Amino acid sequence: MKRLRRVLLELWAMLPVAAVVGFLGPFGTYLSGDFLLRAGRWWIMLMGAYILARPTLIAWRAIARATRLPRGSLVFWGMVASSFPMALIWRLVGRDEVRLLGGYAGLLPFTLLCCLLVMTIAWWAERADAHLLRYYDEHMGPASPFVSPSTDGAPPLTPMAGKQVRLHQRLSPAFTGPIIALESEDHYVRIHGPHGSELILMRLRDAIAEMDDVPGAQTHRSWWVAKAALADGESVGKGREIRLTNGLSAPIARDSLDRLRQTGFLPD
Repeated sequence: MKRLRRVLLELWAMLPVAAVVGFLGPFGTYLSGDFLLRAGRWWIMLMGAYILARPTLIAWRAIARATRLPRGSLVFWGMVASSFPMALIWRLVGRDEVRLLGGYAGLLPFTLLCCLLVMTIAWWAERADAHLLRYYDEHMGPASPFVSPSTDGAPPLTPMAGKQVRLHQRLSPAFTGPIIALESEDHYVRIHGPHGSELILMRLRDAIAEMDDVPGAQTHRSWWVAKAALADGESVGKGREIRLTNGLSAPIARDSLDRLRQTGFLPD
């Protein structure tokens, strides 16, 4: 549901963008027709660029998460570099559009601008979605506590042994189960649970504070992990990572390893 909301927000944002670009008529397209015709042509071209650029953006974000490199810089320069092969693809499949933009010389800056535009729209959609969820929580009531149905007559399970922390109130009703870990991503915090994750616009230290007194520790400058989320029998591997109960691996900072072992958070 979260992804569907953001896709709808991004597609909606493409409409006014196409209208503005069609009104301005860049790349010599101002005399190619009236306003509606220009806006329609630019909407088609922008949607074609969106179809190419959006999966590329997702791929660079995944690479940033896998490599632990700074997400903002890697995604930005990755999209800039990706604009060159994307321009070649567009040249092969969009012959009429290439002629409209004046060939490859006009297509390359167009593709670069489209990559930057898609990044901006995705950035706006994430923040708009976070504000919509916050508005829902404030005016429609916070997400109801998660209760899983019992299959053997036992009482239902609730997060953290029947306790809701303040951070749960920021999550959507689709987030079920206890909060396992917190991961910082630029100005956002990704909340990891047993069945998925959600992205919230806030600082990591504020998110940790809203975990109340749930036992846990900050294993890395960008990670906080609940004590109950450590997989049984797991120890820190050569890559200084610890496995969690939901299958994820949380990094352990070199200067935090001794501290985490001395406090009993990690096994010796």
